[in-house]
Amino acid sequence: MFKLLIAEDVKMVRDTLCRSIEWEKLGIELLGAAENGEEALAWLAREPADLLLTDIGMPKMNGLELIEAAQSRYPDIRCLILSGLSEFEHARQALKLQVMDYVLKPIDPSEIERVCLRAIEQLRQERARKEEAEFAIQAAKEKLPTLLEELPPDGWAGNLKKKKLVERALQYVGEHFGHRELSLADTAAAVGLSDKYLNAIVKEVTGFTINHWMIRLRMEEAARLLEDPMIKIYEICDRIGYADQDHFRESFKKQYGVTPTEFRNRRL
Repeated sequence: MFKLLIAEDVKMVRDTLCRSIEWEKLGIELLGAAENGEEALAWLAREPADLLLTDIGMPKMNGLELIEAAQSRYPDIRCLILSGLSEFEHARQALKLQVMDYVLKPIDPSEIERVCLRAIEQLRQERARKEEAEFAIQAAKEKLPTLLEELPPDGWAGNLKKKKLVERALQYVGEHFGHRELSLADTAAAVGLSDKYLNAIVKEVTGFTINHWMIRLRMEEAARLLEDPMIKIYEICDRIGYADQDHFRESFKKQYGVTPTEFRNRRL
């Protein structure tokens, strides 16, 4: 059940929104309806919402100001605009604020329902991707070697700091390998080292470069996702941080000896 808060200054419109739509049948719990942006923001502080449906033209704090403030405080909230103000400038500003949808008055309950259903479907997809990402991070952490236990203790005192830095770097890679923009520079910055020095100590301690670890983790995650025939190969490519499917195919074949399609077919 997704939680929705409405912000609308006209009482008749608020009442119509609350009473004319069977929110629970849509999978939505209606938290209530605020009279203006300030009241809505205070409401969110007491009771977080997944969705915010707001008018633009309200006293004290208008809808666009409310959206900007809500998104800065609650990054996961998704916003919908309901307004009789159809000027292009408002629509353009709403797009800059990454508003999910824009519905014009007069109110059409069926249109509101369609917009809300689209919004919660997007939320479901976002949550599913987030759960998959969390699973991938956990799996990556489990696959990464516990370096301090596996490496020989020769010269332990002198190399302890270096080994810990390598562990931190590999943990960072394990948590972010799905990000397309992840680079050696990002990883080095995360542990406070130069690119060249980090790559050198990772190679010294593990025998492999940072780039090797990124590819390895991405390919292992791709192999896991390929077990699910409902996930398209281009979607897998995107989820593990590859912009180019041909590059992904070559990397996968280099690690597993078969293409992603061949790998999947062997498991069906």
